[in-house]
Amino acid sequence: MNVTLPPKATDVGRSAGVRGAWYAVVVIALVSFVSNIDRGIINLLVEPIKHDLALTDTSVSLLVGFAFSFFYMLCGLPMARVSDAHNRKIILTCALTVWSIATALCGLAQQFWQLFAARGLVGAGESVKGPCSMSMISDLVPRDRFPRAFAIYQLGINAGMGGALILGGFLLAVFAHVDPIDLGGGFVIKDWHLVFLVASAPGLLLALVMALTVKEPARRGRTRKGQAPIGEVVRFVTSNWRIYVPLLLSIAIASIETFGMAVWRPTLFTRTYDLSLSISGTLVGTMMLVATPIGLGAGAMLAEYLIRRRHDDAMVRVCFYAHIMSVPLAILMPLMPTWWLCFGVGLLAAIAGGMAAPGQNSAIQIITPNEMRGQINAVYLFAISVIGGGFGPTAIALLTDYVFGNDEMLRYAMSLFVAIVGPIGILCAWLAMKPYGVAARRAAEAEAGQAASGAAGIPKPSG
Repeated sequence: MNVTLPPKATDVGRSAGVRGAWYAVVVIALVSFVSNIDRGIINLLVEPIKHDLALTDTSVSLLVGFAFSFFYMLCGLPMARVSDAHNRKIILTCALTVWSIATALCGLAQQFWQLFAARGLVGAGESVKGPCSMSMISDLVPRDRFPRAFAIYQLGINAGMGGALILGGFLLAVFAHVDPIDLGGGFVIKDWHLVFLVASAPGLLLALVMALTVKEPARRGRTRKGQAPIGEVVRFVTSNWRIYVPLLLSIAIASIETFGMAVWRPTLFTRTYDLSLSISGTLVGTMMLVATPIGLGAGAMLAEYLIRRRHDDAMVRVCFYAHIMSVPLAILMPLMPTWWLCFGVGLLAAIAGGMAAPGQNSAIQIITPNEMRGQINAVYLFAISVIGGGFGPTAIALLTDYVFGNDEMLRYAMSLFVAIVGPIGILCAWLAMKPYGVAARRAAEAEAGQAASGAAGIPKPSG
């Protein structure tokens, strides 16, 4: 007779711990999903905001990019230092609450400066999200699972960007026939205001879920308590500049391209192919939602395959391959003669570009000491959100306004923009590969040495 023995208590505990860790990763990804809805939904509202507030493309780009990015930059590093020493879950939950309230304030703005200030508060709140999230994930899962964990995290980011456009398009269609609501005192709520107000609600609910169900993970591999002194962080980065400079430059340039194109894609479909905003938002949102899981899944699988083949530079190698594939497609996308060809080429470009995210997210964590991760992640996210989010949309707007001098020439401004910045990003990724491989191998050997010394100090069970 076969007897099934009950699982050992240690096995049950380990299984529960694994489930809890991956649950936390999913919740953190949902936080990123919400943050990118709150950040990105304005991309679909460019035309009505421009019309109602009497703005130029350049003024709108300041709302979309600079207002968010400046305050993100201002708060990012100080809060990252706090996250390196204090409870990251509490910090992240508070930040989520702040930027959700700020999104609601966007829905009350009546003038350029009011919307600028509310967007700045969104940026300040969201500056906390990346350093806390990536540091927590690094302590939740083992290193060989980093690519898939950060693929899930990036799925939240990209799905939020796509979801913002789909949700925004749906809400614009719903509110299209709603008459402006006069609240008195000069406050008039129009359809685009209502989109912001509705979009702010999920973040407040998720903040409650985060507070009640996610635990702060134990920090692994630290060599000190608290945060590393800023001077020590600077010395570490400068001594490893051959890795960090080209790697962060490649990420920044790719982000300039990504954010610049993302902001203006809905407007491209409207101006060039004469589609409505709601249809444009649905098309671009669907493009991102379809491309995201395919690109991230392919990138994670390729990274883990290269790890098994003992490529020490696997994470950056994946980024290099992704940039080579995505840049030519991104140049061609705005030049397509029909909207459905534009959609198809854009979908392929988004899949190829998405393959880089698991590798680049993992790469920073692998070579950075635990006690510095929040601060160096802040620099990494500065490269993405401040440089990419701030410069990309404005660069395309400036090309449209001052080089081509015609709103209808947006498609050529977008194509020229990628043709200029894309090859530089490819070169930087190539320059980062070899020094990153050396650093990753050194980090793996150090981690193996720590594990061996820890195991040697564990007494053997008696009897």
